[in-house]
Amino acid sequence: MIGGLLFTVGLLAEARCAVGRCPDAGWYRLVALDSVGALPRLFTTAVFLAAGLLAGVGAVRSTGRARWWWAAVLAAGVVLAVAKAGSVSTAAEQDGGRYATLAGTLLLSGVGLSVLWWAGRRWSVRGTARVTLALAGYVVAALGLDQVTVAVRAVSGSPLALAVATYLEEGAEAVAALLLLAVVSAWRPGRT
Repeated sequence: MIGGLLFTVGLLAEARCAVGRCPDAGWYRLVALDSVGALPRLFTTAVFLAAGLLAGVGAVRSTGRARWWWAAVLAAGVVLAVAKAGSVSTAAEQDGGRYATLAGTLLLSGVGLSVLWWAGRRWSVRGTARVTLALAGYVVAALGLDQVTVAVRAVSGSPLALAVATYLEEGAEAVAALLLLAVVSAWRPGRT
């Protein structure tokens, strides 16, 4: 509910800017949908940190190789939180280009998810498929909807259309992060 409210307020601020009636600059920076340090982005960051924390609890409560698997999920949660908080993909796109960044991210995600799935299955880690699919869902939301937003920016001159596309992209990323949190919470070892 809090996330939905934050993202909706962000959309309303973006829509006001689209029609030339931006709110106060300080207020806008606080609620802008895609700004570093803004509340919507920090919400998604916090959800990733919570998922990582729960995976860390799972690692502590695991034994053997399952401990390493849950530690890898912890690392994934922290990496996603840092990447989201710092808008790492935007910085990488500026340094290396949009397509090189997309290809590199797809490659790293594909390899990472494959190794996580393979190791979890091989080591009989409970919840492997669900956690891996939740992570893959975030990759699809983040990369796929980013491409949709880029397309909207390219074909539409409407700032309102871009605001809606950004809202859908950032909101879907938050929902995917919440799904990851729910799955990790449900399948981590030692859940009471």
